[in-house]
Amino acid sequence: MRTVLLTAASLFALSGCQTLDFSPDATEIVTDVPAAPEAQWVELAPRELPSTDWVGEFADSTLSGLVNEALSANTDIRAAAASYQAALARADISGADLLPSVSGDISARRTEPFADGFSGSTGLGYGVNASWEADIWGRIGDGVEADELSAAASQADYAGIRLAIAAQVTQTWFNLIEAKQLQELTESELETQERSLRLTERRFDGGVAESSDVRLARSAVASAEATLALRKQNVSSLARSLEILLRRYPAEALVAPDDLPRLPALIGAGAPADMLLRRPDLLAADRRLQASGLNVDIARKALLPSLSLSGGVNGDGSSLSNIFDIDALVASLASSLTQPIFQGGRIKANIAQQEAILRQQAENYAGTVLNAYLEVENALDAEDRLRERENALRVSVEEALQAEDRLEARYSEGLASILQLLDAQSRRISAEGQLISARKERLANRVRLYVALGGGQYGDTTNLVAGIQPTLTP
Repeated sequence: MRTVLLTAASLFALSGCQTLDFSPDATEIVTDVPAAPEAQWVELAPRELPSTDWVGEFADSTLSGLVNEALSANTDIRAAAASYQAALARADISGADLLPSVSGDISARRTEPFADGFSGSTGLGYGVNASWEADIWGRIGDGVEADELSAAASQADYAGIRLAIAAQVTQTWFNLIEAKQLQELTESELETQERSLRLTERRFDGGVAESSDVRLARSAVASAEATLALRKQNVSSLARSLEILLRRYPAEALVAPDDLPRLPALIGAGAPADMLLRRPDLLAADRRLQASGLNVDIARKALLPSLSLSGGVNGDGSSLSNIFDIDALVASLASSLTQPIFQGGRIKANIAQQEAILRQQAENYAGTVLNAYLEVENALDAEDRLRERENALRVSVEEALQAEDRLEARYSEGLASILQLLDAQSRRISAEGQLISARKERLANRVRLYVALGGGQYGDTTNLVAGIQPTLTP
């Protein structure tokens, strides 16, 4: 069980009065979230991410450049930065409610001359008014703190979007390389099928093969051509998707390398409890949960009386200097004590609404924590399974190559059928394609693990906590 005590309601008294003790107690939040496992996820793991710059761990300078470009140009990141700036402004607006409000007005009037010899007149009027609500029960302060927590949640959202886009760019880059390799594999397959077709046609011309063998060989060539068209389309589609993430579409300037990058060594994944302090989505959920607790307190304090002070100075042009007379303003001050009596159940309904929202946020937080555990455990489990799969596919490719070479020689000698040769070629092509996809999937799973653990510098909010706001560069 995790208990978060938000804030104790402060009681203030007017000057010369005793403190009144009928402010509602602060809301206590209890979330039913299972404790993190005691053991670390990986034996001898350090208490931090495997790497804060996990993109750099892939040793692909082009990828690192693409991620940095996306972090400054991506539309979702820029929108999240603007949303965070707006949240900071809302918190500043709330803070202004703790201070007095002063407003002034100036008016001019003109009376036109009329028949009885009145020559008309011009007059100037002014007024300065001030008001202030004393935060006796801490209701306004709670509102300020709630908005600050909402801004902190927006800050975490901004970090989460950065992390998500960095991961999406990385995954799309790996997918593009995989698609290019599969296209090249299909081109190689097409050459192999065309070579088999030529061999079959020569055998048919020599009366050794049947016409059905030629038709099967032609069918294999046509099938490879169809697959190649699909592979080319996939490469183009992924390149455009990556350009959209980089906000440079339609540049058509992305060229994928010939091979996937190496998989970095996984030293460790840290302690499960540390994840709660790193993942942006958990930080955002926690801050929204605390803000909801404060909103419940605010709704309850609406039942209590409120004290307001107001005053003003008014005059005309002949006494314009009085506008700076503080004594005149103080002399006009008036106080009012307001206590809700009947509002048709509005206040109690608002309390019920805020309490329901609090329960919703508590469940959202618990669900986010459980999902975070699931994502890390799944990614770590997949590390071993995907490695086993890749090793098995390497053996499969090697055996398929040996079988294909042997059957191609036997077919040219008339000792094997065209069906046996085509089957061997199909098995080899399939094994090679699966091996390419398996290597890419191991890289993709590593990215999922980095994201599940909190993302290092790509989900880091340290600079924002220090007060450096995200900027929008044109």
